[in-house]
Amino acid sequence: MHEAFAQVAAERPDAIALCDNEVRLTYRELDERADRVAGGLRALGVRAGDHVGVCVERSAELVVTLLGVLKAGAVYVPTDPAYPAERLAYTADDAGLRVVVTRLPEFPRGGGITAVTPDELDGGSAASGAGPDDPAYIIYTSGSTGRPKGVVVPHRNVISLVDATRDEYGLGHDDVWTLFHSSAFDFSVWEIWVCLLTGGRLVVVPYFVSREPDRFHELLAAERVTVLSQTPSAFAQLLDVDAGASADLAVRLVVFGGEPLDARMLLPWFDRHPRCRLVNMFGITETTVHVTHQTVTRDLAEAATRSVGPALPGWHLYVLDPAGRLVPPGVAGEIHVGGAGVASRYLNRDDLTAQRFLPDPFTGGRMYRSGDLGRLRPDGALEHLGRIDSQVKIRGFRIELDEIRSVLLEDPDVRAAAVVVRREDPDDAATARLDAYVVLTGGDPASVRKRAAGILPDYMAPATVTALDALPLTTNGKLDAARLPAPVIATGTDDPPSEGLAGSLREVWREALGVPVGLDDDFFELGGNSLVAVRIGAALRARGLPSVPLRELYRNPTIRDVVAVLRLADRGR
Repeated sequence: MHEAFAQVAAERPDAIALCDNEVRLTYRELDERADRVAGGLRALGVRAGDHVGVCVERSAELVVTLLGVLKAGAVYVPTDPAYPAERLAYTADDAGLRVVVTRLPEFPRGGGITAVTPDELDGGSAASGAGPDDPAYIIYTSGSTGRPKGVVVPHRNVISLVDATRDEYGLGHDDVWTLFHSSAFDFSVWEIWVCLLTGGRLVVVPYFVSREPDRFHELLAAERVTVLSQTPSAFAQLLDVDAGASADLAVRLVVFGGEPLDARMLLPWFDRHPRCRLVNMFGITETTVHVTHQTVTRDLAEAATRSVGPALPGWHLYVLDPAGRLVPPGVAGEIHVGGAGVASRYLNRDDLTAQRFLPDPFTGGRMYRSGDLGRLRPDGALEHLGRIDSQVKIRGFRIELDEIRSVLLEDPDVRAAAVVVRREDPDDAATARLDAYVVLTGGDPASVRKRAAGILPDYMAPATVTALDALPLTTNGKLDAARLPAPVIATGTDDPPSEGLAGSLREVWREALGVPVGLDDDFFELGGNSLVAVRIGAALRARGLPSVPLRELYRNPTIRDVVAVLRLADRGR
């Protein structure tokens, strides 16, 4: 990678390579500064193959440092300065870091770690001993056991990613990219290295700008950015700003990754930017950022395509059954990826490496078992169906949360949505419920839930729908489920007593829910769920009173509504 960069720098020494606010570095200047960092690292005893921690905010000095580590023949291990101290300490220990480049005064320094700031690394140039098959970086991903896994990726894989995308997307000297993502997220590998190794200009997006869509939009316009990489969650916020912005953008290519894309949200972008190409890429850290590519047209967006496209050139896609056999087109199975992007291994996890990095029986190489569910279409395009382990079980029913989210997003009043499972009692599975969160362009949560209840089976209908101004995102631009607020549970209205059927219903609901119930209080907003509804039905039958099916309760969740439904049913008999 560093040699490929040196070749670009030799060809375009005076072209601007890197922009960070007022800082403008040419390819020659970036190359020279990285040489000094490499020399400084060598002076600290760093040798080829050593792991060097880099804990630096998005900035010009971050890019200089990463390139300097590679020039020293070492392996960069990025961590985000916003990470908790415990996570930083774990990474430092697991990766065996002895040198960490950071400006964090509180970076954990146990185990003989030498912490230096970027500007302290100022030595002479240093020749690298790293080759194409040697590790370039180690990025940590979350583990199902709570123990993060370090993914070891060699130089060759990143060069292959450049080769696989350069011509297809016309990436070159005229392009301006953004560094929007944390270096600890592998989307940054795509942003930094594909930009610099194709001779483009990289614009650093400061963290605070990445969290303010209006300022980010202004930066895109001011810097004339042409290539944008976004998670769908982050792009949804940019769409809102763009709809009312007067500034003209130069963006010609948007690449989506990191999480599932609901293509319908892109329709306003097509209206304002008809010449911009939108590409959805399914990817995995263990297979070097991206695996597939699907150009999303207006027709595909209107059809809500689930296709993430065919494999990149040099990458191989297999959908296998539990016995490791290829399944026919259209049949779901586990996605396996072979070819040029497969990482070397998990660091210090031989057991997990053996489970996930397998011999490729179709080419004789290696393949990665992803844990993702998908199916191949006859044309070779992949439909990504979510994580195999993203299914949840509620009261005996297997539920795919992405399916519920997709139904919510079909509502014209819903711009963004998330669905989570919560338990009132962590030790009691019977208290589990589905809570939905939506960002609305109109309407209200009650109408959203009512519509969803008319489409989804009873057991999949959200118990609560909470409206938010925006969905919380992680530093990587993905949904941060841990920061979703508790759903709003109403306390009920203590209306004057009612007579007849309405009065009886209110009494039964009050006993089951434990709160006063008014004629127009929403059953689900009072904390009701399907189990409570079953108890209410039993109590009503015990009193000789009529009840409504659960589906009708989702559609008509108030006492007044239920009374109207029951009276209508009575007249129909």
